[in-house]
Amino acid sequence: MTRFDRRSFLTTVGFGAAATFGDQKALQPALSPGHDSPASSDRASPSPPRPGGPDPWIELDREALNHNLAVTGRQAGGRPIMAVIKGNGYGHGLVEMGTLLQEAGNRQVAVAKVGAALDLRANGYDWLILNFGPYSYTDLPELVHARISQTVFTSRVRDLAAEAVRQSLVAPVQVNIDTGLGRVGVPWRQAPDYLREVAGLEGVRLEGVFTALTEDPEFDRVQVERFESVCLAARESGIDTGYRHAASSAALMDSGGPFLDMVRPGIALYGHYPNAGSRQSRPIELRPVLSLKTRVVFVKELAAGDSLSYHRAWTTDRPTRIATLPIGYSDGYPATAAGETGVLIRGRKFPVVASITANHTLLDLGDDDTIEIGDAAVLIGRQGEQLIDAADVADAAGVSVYKLLIGMNAALPRLIR
Repeated sequence: MTRFDRRSFLTTVGFGAAATFGDQKALQPALSPGHDSPASSDRASPSPPRPGGPDPWIELDREALNHNLAVTGRQAGGRPIMAVIKGNGYGHGLVEMGTLLQEAGNRQVAVAKVGAALDLRANGYDWLILNFGPYSYTDLPELVHARISQTVFTSRVRDLAAEAVRQSLVAPVQVNIDTGLGRVGVPWRQAPDYLREVAGLEGVRLEGVFTALTEDPEFDRVQVERFESVCLAARESGIDTGYRHAASSAALMDSGGPFLDMVRPGIALYGHYPNAGSRQSRPIELRPVLSLKTRVVFVKELAAGDSLSYHRAWTTDRPTRIATLPIGYSDGYPATAAGETGVLIRGRKFPVVASITANHTLLDLGDDDTIEIGDAAVLIGRQGEQLIDAADVADAAGVSVYKLLIGMNAALPRLIR
């Protein structure tokens, strides 16, 4: 992992080691006159972080992921885990998560876009990749060539089969059976006929069948009964359905099943609970994988009655010190968290005040005179004995932890430690 320290930060942005938080003039060379600091979201593609640079970054904890894989696997009775890494790996980074999972020995992942599946394959993930999402006719050559396991539930499976025959290959497919969630999938009453059609096509191999649960405990049981009835009808017709799977993180935490042949956790692998109930009961102990960090780029003193940000969003009622961080909602840090959460610097938590703008966040340091330009700031994650959990930031912002994590800007550098 690239090492960040305050001295290299000051050197990068043009200061000597003598620069201090109280010297406002010393900060001026860090920014071009009349311009804000560059936002990472303005980059055409992710760039490697500059050691000590001011731009925000994400750190991924390899040991935390391995721990979460182990405890979810035990919760599922040792069944294989299909790791869901849709939404850019829940904001953690698609390729980075694919790399970590493969290194951990995980042999099946699921995404929601054709492009994500192909990117994973191109970046070295060698095992099963299931694409939950749709595909177009123009996607077929690459899907087949890259050995992507494609979800099917319409007659378009025939086009996929024809392309596989054209390439003299066999395309793996998995059938999505809609048992009541109502988004996509072959309706469960029609599923036995559809499975017979798929099983009879030259050029495809039925690798698995799955359904998605509503996470309503009573109705989930109805869904499982429907799903099992379809699988039984298939077996009675001599059809091997392959892997059967339905259990998401919520099923693992809340209902203890159905685990079937494979489980399909998403949010739990990243160290977070799928709902308030499981977060409180903690049936298994998870460890957050993602930390969101940046550095202090400006510190100044305000007098009582001074104001900050657009529309004078916050006015001081006392003399105080304010720290500026070069991170905002363009990076995925939610604007609605202003006034409701804090940031860790030197092991202390300072409140976010005023408004979170596209590229800046402001902290009230009070009378603390130890915070300096270049200090590391943790918006999500641990610093010393203190922890700011992503779920706490999500609560402060009034969003789910899913939306918070998936909303992390894809251009932010992801560092593995």
